[in-house]
Amino acid sequence: MRINGKGPATDGERSGRVGRPTIADVAQISGVSVTTAARVLARRGYSSAEARQRVLAAAEQVGYVPNYVARSLRHGQTNIIGLLVADVENSFYSSLAKNVEAVATRAGYFVVLCNSADDPEREHELLEVLAALRIAGLILTPTGANRRQLRRLQEDGISVVQVDRTVEQLEAGSVLVDNENGAYEAVTAMVAAGHRRIGLLAGAQRTTTGRERTRGYRRALEEHGLPVDPDLIRGGSFRRERAIEEARALLAIDPPVTGIFAENNILAETAMLAIRDAGLTVPGDISLVAFDDVEWMRMLDDGITTVRQPVADLGRSAAEMLLRQIHGGSSAAATIVYRPTLISRGSIAPCRPQQAVVDSAGTSIDGRNYP
Repeated sequence: MRINGKGPATDGERSGRVGRPTIADVAQISGVSVTTAARVLARRGYSSAEARQRVLAAAEQVGYVPNYVARSLRHGQTNIIGLLVADVENSFYSSLAKNVEAVATRAGYFVVLCNSADDPEREHELLEVLAALRIAGLILTPTGANRRQLRRLQEDGISVVQVDRTVEQLEAGSVLVDNENGAYEAVTAMVAAGHRRIGLLAGAQRTTTGRERTRGYRRALEEHGLPVDPDLIRGGSFRRERAIEEARALLAIDPPVTGIFAENNILAETAMLAIRDAGLTVPGDISLVAFDDVEWMRMLDDGITTVRQPVADLGRSAAEMLLRQIHGGSSAAATIVYRPTLISRGSIAPCRPQQAVVDSAGTSIDGRNYP
């Protein structure tokens, strides 16, 4: 800072001007045309390695900062991509964001990360903010409640790609996993171990992920001749704050469940906490299987049997699809569906006879007799 003309000169003054440095200043110092400097600074179009080096050095010398607002007014949008996820606390979404950003950065785009906290009202507010930023495109894991607003973004020329979840009746690209079959395989593994009273810790049913995983749970029971007991289905949110109470309620059911299927990694974590707080162990007292494979599941002594999603592929594919849409090379309604993988570890134990639920005649619900 200079006071009354005293003090060290600013970069702008050293370059012969006062005020915010412009692309023209960078071009003059680096000895290239304004067009070349603009291409280098926007990371678009061809420029020689020597020109790029000179332009970037000049930009650093004068302290050039791109004016994205001015650029958006000229071109109608920025080179910014919005990424709106349901829960930044969930490591699934942080990994997703990392892979989206890697693809976007290589293509010369910046990513603005927003967290809806799985709240439709918060999602609505953030969509308004991203629209005001004139983003070039949007990748989101939607709550399912703001279809009309997403359509308006599309009408304004903003490309939209859904990842992990979809909004019904929205014509937008999507990158998904086969949630129903993944859940089906997880619950079937528990049935194969002799479990008949399998509780479900369910996620938000307004989302496609929640509904599809619940459908897979139901189908696994029905196809193996087991009743779907509504009392064994608890939850309704992927958020930790509510899930812990639902997990405790599931463990309090009488007669007790012998196994639990948790519809995502946060729900599996809350199930583990509730089981521990009840003085029980996995798999000694109760078996557990989850959807989402995260680090802590591999660190436990027995590990958690889980459905692994190809999260890196989801993130990369979503970003690549969005970039194709932005540049006019992909259908707005394209869909990619990945198949998840059941990872077997030690959290499912055979159901012991003393765990079986019996009626007054001594017959269990699986038809076997126990003393």
